[in-house]
Amino acid sequence: MTGKEKKFKDLVKFVVILVVVFFVILKSAGIISSEPLSPVPIYIKSSAKRVSYSLMEKRKGSICPILQGGLGNRLFQFATAFSAARSKNMNIFIPSDAEIRDVFEITDTINESKELCKGFRKVLDRASPTYHKNLMNFSSTDNIQLGYGLQSWKYFYMYDKQLKKQLTFRKHIQNEAKQTIDKILQRWKIKSRRSVNLVGIHIRRGDKVTSYDDGYKIATPEYLNRSVNYYAKKYSAVLFLVISDGMSWSRENVPSHVPVAYISLGKRELDMATLVACDHTIMTIGTFGWWIGYLTGGDVVYMKDAAVKGSRFEKVLNIEDHFFPHWIGL
Repeated sequence: MTGKEKKFKDLVKFVVILVVVFFVILKSAGIISSEPLSPVPIYIKSSAKRVSYSLMEKRKGSICPILQGGLGNRLFQFATAFSAARSKNMNIFIPSDAEIRDVFEITDTINESKELCKGFRKVLDRASPTYHKNLMNFSSTDNIQLGYGLQSWKYFYMYDKQLKKQLTFRKHIQNEAKQTIDKILQRWKIKSRRSVNLVGIHIRRGDKVTSYDDGYKIATPEYLNRSVNYYAKKYSAVLFLVISDGMSWSRENVPSHVPVAYISLGKRELDMATLVACDHTIMTIGTFGWWIGYLTGGDVVYMKDAAVKGSRFEKVLNIEDHFFPHWIGL
């Protein structure tokens, strides 16, 4: 080995030693790590699309029924919204101060203020007593306000059992209705509730007597006579209970050849609950009587010619959509 080769070899050793010393110093200072570096991937598959689809699948839409009008109208609006929410797996929002919450034991809903629903899109039924299937063609992820008539059993019959559970009268209302019936039975000297068929009669008059333009026919003495006779012939022991917003007319025109008791408790929910505690129903016109028949069960008699010929009401009323097929039109 020549002198030059020896010097070059010593220089290489010195550089190697210098590098090792420098590496040890950097490591002890924490500037570098002895852990192996992970290889950098050339392609990373994004999960953003998969996550967004997952969120869409889990997201539930909401229905806010627009509760307006009388108690019967509000029940149609609630019943349709309840059924739609069930069938589409959506939330249903009912304000905590809604009247129907004071009357019924509604539990399968979410308490929310009216403010929450104000920005929701409106889906409105403008032809009340007719079924419109397309009205329910909204997405289960939509947030909507559902309102106006919705007066067809076809919107909610598939959830009949669940709906009737929601529309159980609050206990204090049930108790007052029972006390009213017990007093009537005592007055007529009927010892057992099971020994008599109670038939509730709702006679709607009030504003309908003078509202000629809306096309509703009010009950006639002839209709009441036919209805009463239907039950008197069918059942051996019958007692009729009458509620009305025209009690003077009712007392004069309800047939007198059958036992009749007249009820006026001062609150519509108490009147309704008392008739719902009966076995059967005679309704005249209006949604209040319709719901008495529905919640009572049993036989339900209705006016088959409830609309004035040529009126707007006759044009929008679909008998098959509004009245159950097993109800009796007289």
